[in-house]
Amino acid sequence: MPAEPAQSSRSPVPPTPGKDAVVFAPKRLRGVAGLIAAALVALTFYGWFALPREIRVLFTVFQLLTLLAVLAALVLVVVGVAASSVRADAEGMRVRNGLRVHHVPWDRVHRVMMRPGDAWAFALLRPEGDDGQTPFTPDLDTQKRHLVGIQSHDGAYAEQAVAELRRLRQESLRRSGRGLPPS
Repeated sequence: MPAEPAQSSRSPVPPTPGKDAVVFAPKRLRGVAGLIAAALVALTFYGWFALPREIRVLFTVFQLLTLLAVLAALVLVVVGVAASSVRADAEGMRVRNGLRVHHVPWDRVHRVMMRPGDAWAFALLRPEGDDGQTPFTPDLDTQKRHLVGIQSHDGAYAEQAVAELRRLRQESLRRSGRGLPPS
């Protein structure tokens, strides 16, 4: 049996038999976030030890804890954004944007898009409780779900991710007999 070609580390995780879910996560953003978090910690400690000893002893324990809490909050925000991802399966998408998680069924997704100039992909959503049979025209009030896990600066990986989400959406709608137009 011939060996399968190795998957590029830049391609999405393909569905496997028995497990039809794919997960997309930002590649470059995770590297940059790690560097930013490490730099914040290093600069904080450098700044602390750059202060003369006479000044450092003037800080109270509460002030030190406050400074460490601010540092922890900054690192948490950076790491939280880097932890963004999109997990898609036959039922819908699980979108993790920072620390918030959203579950979006395919029948609510009108279109998955990533236009030139967009920082990340997004999904236009149908109104809650829409039967799918009523004509739907997206306008300025259409609800969007940002897919921060699919960053446009990841290039071909992001384009493959959007194409795979569109394919999964179409497959799901075909199976359910909804017959909505392709996105």
